[in-house]
Amino acid sequence: MKGPFVAGVGERQVAWRHTLTKATLEGDESRRPGATADLEFVTPAVEDLQSANAAVGALTGLAQAILDTRPVSGGIRIFKKGGQLAGGVWQADCAILIHDETFGAQAQGTVGVPLTGIGTLLSKVWARTAGHSDSHSQVAQEESGFFEYLSTAIPACQEAENVEAAELYGFLTACHLFLVRATRAPLSFVSGEDLTGFHPTESKGIFDFSDRPDVRAAAARVRGLEAPPERALVKVGSDSPKDMFQLLHRTDFHSMYLAVPEKQRKIIEGRPVAEALWPPEWSGAEAFVFPLPYRIEAEATDTRARGLEPLTKAEWINEKAPRLERAPVTWTLVDHGPTIGDWWTSVQKGDVRRDGIPKDAASPPPGFRGRDPKYLATFPDSSIEDKATFYGMGSFPIDVDKKTGIPLAVYEHRDLMADKDIPPQEKLGLAQWSTVVAVFVEHYVPTLG
Repeated sequence: MKGPFVAGVGERQVAWRHTLTKATLEGDESRRPGATADLEFVTPAVEDLQSANAAVGALTGLAQAILDTRPVSGGIRIFKKGGQLAGGVWQADCAILIHDETFGAQAQGTVGVPLTGIGTLLSKVWARTAGHSDSHSQVAQEESGFFEYLSTAIPACQEAENVEAAELYGFLTACHLFLVRATRAPLSFVSGEDLTGFHPTESKGIFDFSDRPDVRAAAARVRGLEAPPERALVKVGSDSPKDMFQLLHRTDFHSMYLAVPEKQRKIIEGRPVAEALWPPEWSGAEAFVFPLPYRIEAEATDTRARGLEPLTKAEWINEKAPRLERAPVTWTLVDHGPTIGDWWTSVQKGDVRRDGIPKDAASPPPGFRGRDPKYLATFPDSSIEDKATFYGMGSFPIDVDKKTGIPLAVYEHRDLMADKDIPPQEKLGLAQWSTVVAVFVEHYVPTLG
């Protein structure tokens, strides 16, 4: 199948930029294996509702203008670099094939939140998602006893509460949430002998790792088995490991750590992860962040420095299942991410295995390219940096609110479509895009000062 960008624009590449608002049309990871990129409409960072509505208005104008453009052979619409459309300029030659003329959107939102407000953001996501999401069972499991556990089982969190170190408590909340998701992959990622209903989709393939003892052991931990299974079939998403997260950190944890006031940081300075964040009964420090195989970029060069060996592997096909509706995929994979202990060290000191860059070892995860170190202190500028060359997880520094000077950690709400007030994708056409802005600003953007 062809993606909407039939030619000219790949994943994370900018195709069009609005002259006034700087909103962009970009290539997104395609859900069609082997296809070119999907369309992603991206608003720039803004500081008020008026600017947000202006950016979304520019993008709905572009979408309508694309529809109004006369298609050539096969329904494909051709646009040339430098050409102007809907108040913006095409940044590349490209060809677009529109599969859905309603432009039903899959909405996500990104927000800067003070460290003291991370718990509030998390609670709002849980409250507004519960019962409205396919991942509800995982959300409920994550929510159950989360804050009570922080306050009673983690000594550093107790100390932070006792001395009213609110920034430190929020930072530890963010780290604990990350490890909850990053070490406990959903059960659907691993299959045992029962393959009922366990078939490939457009964005996920099944890969056989039965010959890898470490993967079989990880499968046992994830599924709560007493012994490793004989068969370890792993469901890998094309967007892994980002697809493990409902709330994705766009600011790296090392930057968050440095944003905690120095006096508060001393509570956890130099303490091992078992004391500061992740009690041994959950899993030891030697357990892996991202414990199951995930897809990586073939261009990444950091894996061997981390002791990982990339593996190019063909998708496992279940002969008893219905025939694939697409061609089988072959992806480059790694078995797992860093250990929890190594990740925690990098949170405090930077990533020593990447020449000490000021990022933690999951920003980005092993097997993905990060930003050029000379740009790390600033936010990405698509006119200077090529977004296609780096992974988004943890790629941002700490933001700072211009009015109050409060440091802000940037998070992406990837499950925004599960919000109870967001229309389903098939109903979220052009006329409803502004609804997303209103819901996001009202419920997820914090009030500062």
